[in-house]
Order: sequence, then structure tokens, then C-alpha cells
Amino acid sequence: MSDLGESKATILFIPRIPNEKEREKHPFSTTSKGGRQVKKRLLFLLCAASVILTGCWDSIELNDIAIVTGMAIDPGKEKKYRLTVGYVNPAQYSKQNPAHGAPVSIMTLEGNSLPEISAKMNVGVSRRLIFSHTRALYINEKVAKEDGVSHFLDSLERSPQFRNDFNILITKNNSASDFAMINDPVERVPSLKVQKSIKSLLKSWGGDPRVRLTDFIDAIIAEGRSPVASTVVIDGDPEKGQNAESNMEVKAPARIMLDGLAVFKKDKLIGYLSLDDTRNYLWTQKLESTMISIPCEEDGDKNNPLYFDIVITNNKSEMKTYYKGNQPQLELNIFSEASINSMQCQKDLSSKEIYTELEKRSDKQIKNMITETIKKVQNDFGVDIFGFGEALNRQHYKKAKKVLGHWNEEFSRADVDVNVKIALRRSGTRNKSFISELPKKDVED
Repeated sequence: MSDLGESKATILFIPRIPNEKEREKHPFSTTSKGGRQVKKRLLFLLCAASVILTGCWDSIELNDIAIVTGMAIDPGKEKKYRLTVGYVNPAQYSKQNPAHGAPVSIMTLEGNSLPEISAKMNVGVSRRLIFSHTRALYINEKVAKEDGVSHFLDSLERSPQFRNDFNILITKNNSASDFAMINDPVERVPSLKVQKSIKSLLKSWGGDPRVRLTDFIDAIIAEGRSPVASTVVIDGDPEKGQNAESNMEVKAPARIMLDGLAVFKKDKLIGYLSLDDTRNYLWTQKLESTMISIPCEEDGDKNNPLYFDIVITNNKSEMKTYYKGNQPQLELNIFSEASINSMQCQKDLSSKEIYTELEKRSDKQIKNMITETIKKVQNDFGVDIFGFGEALNRQHYKKAKKVLGHWNEEFSRADVDVNVKIALRRSGTRNKSFISELPKKDVED
């Protein structure tokens, strides 16, 4: 074979440069119609990103802020209000160089409105106050009775700094500022201590109505319900309780104690309910859990009565309001599940009849407690804190339109019918109490 037959031809591909008309047809060409649209879209996305991804334009360094945990409102001496704020002292929480002193710092100023006083706080505080972590608002009972609470609650609702998760507390017997300064040996921040106490009491016994800012304001303006709030007192010497060294003592010289319920008519305080009445009030609302001691016998030994304890584990309440002629009727139906926690009665719980007997005693005891509290509110305060008026508005709208304008008067004269059904589910690990197995002489001794 010849050399020409064995040679390999090399082919070079040279790309052709598109002409002007072909370039205009390209989708990403800046001169074509499609290319201009793509360019506009990219420009729009860049502009939108510049608005959304603005960075931390309003950022504040931690060294420049002070976190407020509690606020107290008292009547002012020279102006309308005296505001006390308690803010966390960050030096107390430093792991590297912890300081020795109070975990919370206090600042007090007077003014005619809360926004005015809050804005003026930096005359004595070097850092910017942050109110979004406020856990307790203490209101002096004198302010709540005479001036009402709507003026400063309006400013709290408008402010974007305040969340709807702090407790509204009415202070009794002492100034509200004292409550913001009481130290606790376990919880270093007083307002956090109060908040945790309320949560624990609510889950174990049921002594807090869980009223938040919007709940309170809604009840003020509502027809058919009046607002309530928790009350607190100081057990001990408030001056000694403000000393940080008091945390070193076994028995605290002063403690903040929950004391029941404050009853309002519109935005003004008109009276109080005890802690037991508060628990009875919660049966009509959303009671999570509670424990009740019930006498074993109706006509037992009054000098040495015996009791059995039940723990409510599940509760549901149903409220009905209607009229019989011109007489308003308030009906409350309660359905609860419970377990036996303690048994002093000499009863054998393996018997179904004994269970039925204990359930009936529980029904009667709880019915009497709740009925007594409702009638007490009717006679002593004359305002509907339970929400029977709201139930009437839901169930009988036409009738409600006629009477809600003067519902408190209707509520005060209404008949009350409370029905309770307790279902005992468990008796623990023992059917028969060991007390019944002791010799009778030893028990009496």
C-alpha cells in the first residue's frame, strides 16, 4: 500500500461567529426582547434581596441592654404613678468572674404614664431596658381600687416590647415595689420565682386563673364577664427580705405568697376571694388538677374526723344560662376523673359499692363548695366573673341582647344549679388501708 493511502487526514472545526441578527435572537441577549425581560427580573430580585437581607441594622449588643423581669406600679407622691423595675444584674451570672451582690438591680421613678417613666429610666440606668422578658406586673391595690388599671394596661398592650405571657398580680398590705425586691434562696430573680410558684400551684392544686394581658382587657370590655387577677402577699419582714445575705439563712425572713383572687368591676378592684374560693372558681374554668379532702362520714366524730383524699386528673365543665319566665337560671355541669390518694376511712376498696359511696360523697362535697363560692360572688360583689353572661350570649342570642346591658344585676338574682359527677378510677397499690388492720386500742392511743 502506498504512503498516500496510509496517511490520516486532520480536520479542523472553526466556530462560526454569529451575525447581528442571530445574536438578537439569543434568549440572554441584552438587545433581544427576551434578554431585556431576564435582565429586568434579575434586577428586581436584587432589589428585593436588598430589602429583605438588610442585616442587623437594629442590633443591640448584650453589653448595652438590661433585661427587665418585673415591674411594680404604686401611687406616686408627686406624680400619678411610681414605677419600679427590676432588671437582671449580668455580673451575677458570669461563670468566669461572678460578682458578689444582688442578682437583680432596682430603679424607681415617678411620672404620669408608664411610657413616660419607661423612657426616662436611663437617667439612672446606663443600659437600654428590654421589657420583652417581663414575668410579673405588680399593681398596688390602692391604684387598682381608686384609679383603675385601664390607663397603663392600654400602653402595655400597644407596646411591641411586651409579650402576652406575664402575670398580672395585685399586691396586698405592702407597696408593689416591695414585691419586686424580695430575695428568694432558691430562685435568684424574684419575678421568676413568682412565675414558677404560680405554674406549680396551677398544676398541683389549681390556685391561679391564668389571666394574661389580653384576657384581662377582653374581660374589661366584654358584656357577660368581669375580670379577675391573682393576689400576692408578703409573709415576713419585707425589709429583711430585700437583703441578699438573707439567702444564707435556713428560713427566709420574707416570702412572696399567692393569696387568692382579686375581683374587678370593669377596671377597678372591688374585693378579694380566698385561695379556696379561687380553686372553686377554677372548677368553672379550666382546672388542670387538684386534691380534695372529703370527710368519711357526714355525722362522724367532730373531734377527730377522718378523711379520704382524691386527686382530680381530668376535668370538664359545661355552663348553661337560660330563663324560666323572668328568672335567670345558672346551670353548671362538671365531669371529672379522679384517683384515691389517701384513705383514713376503714373501707375496703375492693367493693364496687364502696366506690359508689365515695363517689357520691365527693359529688356532694364539691357541689357544695362551688355553689357556696358562686353565691358569695353574687351577694358580695354582684359581678359575673365566671362567664355565665357569655354562655347566654352563645346559647340564647336574642335574649342576651336584651339583658347583657345590665347583666350583673341579672346575675346577682339568678338561681344556681351545680351538678357534679366524679368517677373514681384508681385506688393506688392497696385496696384496704393498713390503718384498719391496726389494733383498735393502738389506733385510739
